[in-house]
Amino acid sequence: MKTIQQFMFLVALACVGCAGTGSGSSSGGSSGTPAVTVQMTGGHAFNPINVTVPAGSIVQWKNVDTARHTVASDTNVAGMNSDPAFGSGLPGGATFNWTIPSGATSGTVFFYHCEIHGAAGNGTSFGSGMVGSVTVQ
Repeated sequence: MKTIQQFMFLVALACVGCAGTGSGSSSGGSSGTPAVTVQMTGGHAFNPINVTVPAGSIVQWKNVDTARHTVASDTNVAGMNSDPAFGSGLPGGATFNWTIPSGATSGTVFFYHCEIHGAAGNGTSFGSGMVGSVTVQ
């Protein structure tokens, strides 16, 4: 029969084994924690303009401006469009998350723009105005 001390040691050991697999994961993924946050700024820009993260990661856009902004895929990639959630644009302080498809291959680039302050590119390069990109690692 095990003592209370042995039982507590086993519980503590099990908890240590779980460290790093929860919401603090740096890659985002299924934990729901964004791997990276892109700010929508008062200069009508995405900052940073390009982010590189692994497939399956979550990219979060946060509007730190008072003007409304959107996230719109240049090539209509499923889910990479803030309009269904924010039809008139993300207000200041709002966030929009998108999970990179888990099957996306390394080197794939997803170009996007703000429909209010930018224009789509051709899918292989930036459009004009408020534009950005996500590169799969």
